[in-house]
Amino acid sequence: MNSIKEVRKALRTWGRYWASKECTDGYARKSNTERIRENHMLGGLFSSDAHLFSHGSNGINPPDHIKNITDRIDRLSKECKQVLIATYIKQLDKKAAANWVGMPEVKSVEFWLLRAEKELLT
Repeated sequence: MNSIKEVRKALRTWGRYWASKECTDGYARKSNTERIRENHMLGGLFSSDAHLFSHGSNGINPPDHIKNITDRIDRLSKECKQVLIATYIKQLDKKAAANWVGMPEVKSVEFWLLRAEKELLT
């Protein structure tokens, strides 16, 4: 990324992708425990156990460009990551981001956001 404009565009794409993954499709009709109990009582397996493992973050395979920026963000400081998440994934305004992250004022959010964007520029 050659300019701050390109960094922000990539971060908006990254944020929209991960925000879409935070939304759930609701809850299963039966809990995992209920399924196991039914299988035990009926004496057989009537469905696969894939549903027990497919809802975690390990089941998410992001595209390469999202994975690359995620890896770069993972190397940033805790404050930079928190502000990026608040701004680009949760899409909070600066005052709400300051409250969510636990920073004393909006200027702190602006400082850490600019620092994160500059670090991603290099």
